[in-house]
Parts: sequence; C-alpha cells; structure tokens
Amino acid sequence: RPKHKGNNPDLVAAYQTQSVPPSLEPRRDESDSIRRASLDPPVTKESLSELDLNRIISDARLRHDINFEHEIMFRPNTYGTRGARKKREEDRYFEALAVEFEFYIRRQICPPSFPSRRASGRSTITPQAGIPSGAPRRVRRMIGSLRDVVKTLVPAAKWEAVDDQFDVDLRMQELEHGICDIGGLMEWLGKLLLCSCSPMRDAVVNAMMTKSLEAIGAQDAWRLVSAIKDLFGVLETMKLDVANHQIRYLRLYLLEDSIQYEQSQILDRMAGGWSLSHERRWFEAGYDYPENEDSFLMFKERVISMIVSRTKNFPTTFTGDCDRLYALQHDFRLCHYHAACVAALRATYQRLGSRGPLQYDSQVECMQNIWAVIAGLGQHFSFGLHGSVILQIASEACRMSGLSAIPDNKTLLAARWSFQQALDETGAVKTRVWDELARVVHLEAETIFDMTPLEMLNRYDPGPPVPGEESRSKELSLDALARRTAHVIVVHWKVWAPIFYTRPPPDSGITMQSTLASPEEEMAERRRVRGSSSSVKASKPVVMPGDGGNHHSKTASISSGSGSSHASGYTTASEKLSK
Repeated sequence: RPKHKGNNPDLVAAYQTQSVPPSLEPRRDESDSIRRASLDPPVTKESLSELDLNRIISDARLRHDINFEHEIMFRPNTYGTRGARKKREEDRYFEALAVEFEFYIRRQICPPSFPSRRASGRSTITPQAGIPSGAPRRVRRMIGSLRDVVKTLVPAAKWEAVDDQFDVDLRMQELEHGICDIGGLMEWLGKLLLCSCSPMRDAVVNAMMTKSLEAIGAQDAWRLVSAIKDLFGVLETMKLDVANHQIRYLRLYLLEDSIQYEQSQILDRMAGGWSLSHERRWFEAGYDYPENEDSFLMFKERVISMIVSRTKNFPTTFTGDCDRLYALQHDFRLCHYHAACVAALRATYQRLGSRGPLQYDSQVECMQNIWAVIAGLGQHFSFGLHGSVILQIASEACRMSGLSAIPDNKTLLAARWSFQQALDETGAVKTRVWDELARVVHLEAETIFDMTPLEMLNRYDPGPPVPGEESRSKELSLDALARRTAHVIVVHWKVWAPIFYTRPPPDSGITMQSTLASPEEEMAERRRVRGSSSSVKASKPVVMPGDGGNHHSKTASISSGSGSSHASGYTTASEKLSK
C-alpha cells in the first residue's frame, strides 16, 4: 500500500473506503457534466460509417441532390436545431472528459507528479488512487474509439502498430499507476497522421501535437482535452476528405444512374404498401383538362402554383426537393418585391407630374439604390412596407423628376400607397410576375426535357463570374428563377412520371406492369401529346387536401432534416439552402 507524506487523514480515508472525501468532490457543474454527458466521443467508427463507400452509393438523398449540385460534398451537419444540439452534446462530453482527467490529479495518494520528468525527458501523467465506484469511464472508451477510427484512415500495414499503441487495458493500467506517456502517444499518433492525411491538414495536426505537449507541461487537464478535441476533429476531417474524393470519382456514374436508382427505391416502397392516394388527389384536383391533354403540363402548373402560393406542406413525392422548393418560394417573393418597387417608383414618378415613361437606364440606376437599402436591412427584411424602402422610392422619384431629393409628406404617402397596392397578393403586379414565371418555365422545361441528367446539370453551370457582374443579385433575375424551377420539375417528372403520375391508380384494376412503357415509347408519346396540347394559363394555387391537419403526417415539411435519408451527423451542400 503506498504511503503519503504527512499521512493526510482525508486522503488515507479516501484510499481505504474508495470514496471521495468532501474536500475532493467535483464541483456541482462538473458533477452535472459527468451525469448528463455521453460516454462515447462525438466521433466514433460507427458515426463515421455514414461516410463509407457503400453508404454513399445507397444514400438516396445524395443520389437525388447530385442532379443539382456541381460540387456536392459532405460536411459536418452544424446547421439548425440539430447542429446546435450536436454542438451542446460535444461540449458536454469534452467537459466531462476533462473532469475525469482531473480526477487523476485530485485524488492522488502518491505525492503529486503530474507531470513528472523521467530520464527519457518525456512527460507522464500520474493519476489518483482510483476513480470512485460507479463513476463513468470515458477515458477507456475514448482510447478504444481512437484506435478504431485511426485504423479506418491508415493503411492496413499500420494496424498492428495502432493496436499496440492503443492497447486499452495496458493504457488504463499505466494511467492508474502514473506511468502513462500521453505526450509520447500523442506525438506518435500525430506523426502517423501526417503520413496519411492531406498536406493541407498538416498545420492542424502539428498544432494539436504542440497543444497536447504544452498541456501536459502545464498540468492542465482542460487544455489536454482541448487537444484531444482537436484530434477528433482532424480524424473527422480526414474521413470527410476520403468520402468527398470518392464522390468526385464516382460523380458521373452516380449522376447518370440517379433516376433509375430512385425509381427502384420508390417501387420497392410501393410494393411494401406505400400509399400515394393523397398525392394523386393533389395532382388531379381542380383541373378540367381535355382527355388528350399533356399530363406534364398539368404537373408544371401544380409545381408553379406551389411556389407562388408558398404552401408549407408538399406532397411526399417532393421529399427530396423540399429545400429547393422553399428556396424557390423565397426567390419568387424577392422577384415580386422587386417588381413592386419598380411599380411604386413608376407610379410615384407619374404622380409628380412627369411626362412620359421612366427611361430604362434611369430606372436601373434607381433600383440599384433602392436595392442597396433593402440589402442594408439584413435579417430585418420581411417583404413588408419598410419605411426606409418607401423613403428611397419617393426620393428616387423626386430626383428623376428634377425636384428636391427630400420628398414631402404628400409624396411619401403616394409612394406608400402605390407600394402597398403593388405588394397585394392578389394584385396585378404579382399576377404579372406569376404569368412571366410560368411562361419561361414552360419554355425551359420543353427545352431540357430530352437532355440527360449530365446535360441538364452542365446547362446550369454558372461558370466563372463575368467581370463587372459579380455583384448582380439573383433576386433581379426572373429567368434564373424559372430555369431552376424547370430543372426541379423535369428531374422530378422523369423519376415519378413512369411509375406514378402517368399511371392509373391501384384501384383502377390495371396493373403497374401492364402500363409501363419503354423509354422510347414514353418519349414518342410525350412528343405526340406535346404537339396536340394547347397552352394553359397559369392556374390559381391549389391547396393540398388535408392542409388543415388531417394528412399532415403524409407531407414533407421543411423542418430540420425533413426528407433526408442519411443520418444526422453529416449533410450535403444542397441541404443548406433553407437553413
């Protein structure tokens, strides 16, 4: 039994009873961390398995998103409420881990020797006689997780050395006897990672090694845990680098096979009893088309009406497009708001007695000034009657009329009234923007319908910015909004039309197999119907049956993570659109 200088009664009693005396009890906040924190680190072999090749290939959300993203890649999911919850859990875990390391300092029966210098010059950690009975053992699990994760990132030839360095039982015995060379272990691991990671990660690895050695030298358990946290971050980043490289390598295959893959997944779910009766009612409700009418035309009108009406619930067939549809809804509101500013500017200009229409160049200059005010509102912008916007509209109208740049109260009231009329949801301005959007969407959809997924994606490649146009905001381009809308419509139609929209419902007595046509037959039928169909005016918004709540569980909402097929740990670039 080791002896302690001075025979401190509290320490002797603690050793004999294996309990923590009051003077050595952890603080209240430390006890809370130990009690509530996870026992496993935030990065484990299981959590990183989401980034394995077989999981990537079978990720339905990624297989759909790749139709719209040129540089799709995985990144940690730190967005929204899910990301905030993940951050809190990580902070709680590492706080608890630091508390556990402090146990090895506080409850020392031997004289304090954290760190001690051996003949080799390396630092060692000497712990307390033992952690209280029933206390968590995160250090043991952390060592095992590090071993498993590192083995997934280094060549198989290094696995035996990793197993030797991360022998959990041996390392825990060394900790309990105060001879664990943590500095040497972190240094060995850092050098191994430098041989395996991307050169751009070298600085982070070197910083992690330096921080760990400084923490041991300063007897600072919290700084040591900060270095361990950086280590887990490096390992996660290395796994992400591997996964994103695999996506880039397989991108062409994943893209060309995306539609067939999605169809096979959908058919499997339908064979398992997935009912889409609610979605069929949404597709067929409220229209009186001729029998030979193009069903694709009906579908385009449905999607356009969803974007314009800003519905909060989409059919479950749009689960993979929720984020994109909400982004399109937001951008349509921007287009409407821009058009309302233009209408209010023209009306105010004419009310001031100006003769003739406002010149185009002058209008562009005025709108640039007005949009600068709108951009300055930042997060306070709400598509409403902002006083600063009204003041700028009135000022621009006065300036173009040759009057004082400071408008009087009468001019301000006129600008406000004109702006309010233009923002009316049922007014002529919104109807005009709606009709123009529908016209361009129809033309664009017909143009890209016969293209392959790769051709469609390349068509929408923005390319390098044109000098002098880097700051041109997308909210001013209704054509760009229409092209993005058409892209979503065509990809969705190619996936769902052969197996749902153009097929009879299950209760019709006609089987799915008897109605499936070959791609050539489907294309020929599309061209035939396209030639015989007449143009259809943009329809009024169609609200899904059950939007009041009866079928809420069957719709895909924009809540955090809706429609995502992969787990909560990682997200792809396109999932950030609405967050």
